[in-house]
Amino acid sequence: MKPVVLALLLTTLTTLNATDAVSAQNPAAIRIAKFKGDRTAAVSMTLDDGLRNQDEFAVPLLNKYDIKATFYVIPGLTPETNEEAAVKKPGDHGGMSWLRLKELAAQGHEIANHTWTHLPLTKTKDGERLDMEPAMMDAQIGRAYVAIKERIGIAPFTFATPGNANSEVVRAAGHKYHPVIREHCERFGAWPPTSKDFTAAQAKAMVDRYLKKGEALVWMMHAVTEGYNAFSGPDVLEDHLKYLRSKDDVLWIDTFAHVSRYAMERDTAKLSGSSSADHAEFTLAGPLEADVFHDPLTIVLPADHATKVEARYKKSGEKLPLEVRADKILVQVIPSDQSVEVTWRRIQK
Repeated sequence: MKPVVLALLLTTLTTLNATDAVSAQNPAAIRIAKFKGDRTAAVSMTLDDGLRNQDEFAVPLLNKYDIKATFYVIPGLTPETNEEAAVKKPGDHGGMSWLRLKELAAQGHEIANHTWTHLPLTKTKDGERLDMEPAMMDAQIGRAYVAIKERIGIAPFTFATPGNANSEVVRAAGHKYHPVIREHCERFGAWPPTSKDFTAAQAKAMVDRYLKKGEALVWMMHAVTEGYNAFSGPDVLEDHLKYLRSKDDVLWIDTFAHVSRYAMERDTAKLSGSSSADHAEFTLAGPLEADVFHDPLTIVLPADHATKVEARYKKSGEKLPLEVRADKILVQVIPSDQSVEVTWRRIQK
């Protein structure tokens, strides 16, 4: 990974792009949406440890509500076959086989890195931070990264440490392989982890808080019915997924990789151009590596009651995905050096 790009990757994901700040002062300006589809907030469901009861209970519910999740797996404990996985207890680490994980990836879920064997990379003893020896830490992270890339066919974009424990040393080791490390997340489950008191009402309240703040919520979930931090039953999860889907107009629900990649592209992209009553031209430039950062950003064009809308690259004529709403046009654009042209007509009131 190039040093200049790595420096960009290590920046915070919460800083607003300068274009957003300008647009806040001038609502009529073209702007980059904070979240895909110009939604208010985002939610990512992340499930740790590759547990069999996640596959038995969570996966069917996620697929029922068409919600793509992030599964943090432990390659060194992942069995080859479904038969080997079935021997493990429902809450045991590595309860999903490589065959099953590849199926989940094909369904659109993210398969991500949770280290090779789930050893603690850092801990505190007598008030002192103790990090794993560098070579061993690199092996725990790098070996798992390579295994997922080879077995799933997609390099893991995100990384989560065992116990969600981090230090500057761990961050540096993780960023050697991954653009994003999960750090700021909310526990989908009660505390202490032996309690099963977590409710769908508590989960709803958390989402409502993030909607009010306009931020990205990352849920961290472990067991569903048996095992570490399990809750009372699948109905808690189903009630929550149902609530998330009821908020489609204001809530973007996607994998942690997609939400993170969008934020990083948004916060480094430069939008320049102009808009009139029925026409706009702009360029969305980005400094990040195109082979890694290839998700489209939502460009918002103020336009009252637009019709016959077309969006295309000026040079190639390739049309771009778009959505028309009562007071704006949303165009999906991957950052590049290509100029984009959008035309429309206004419905006469």
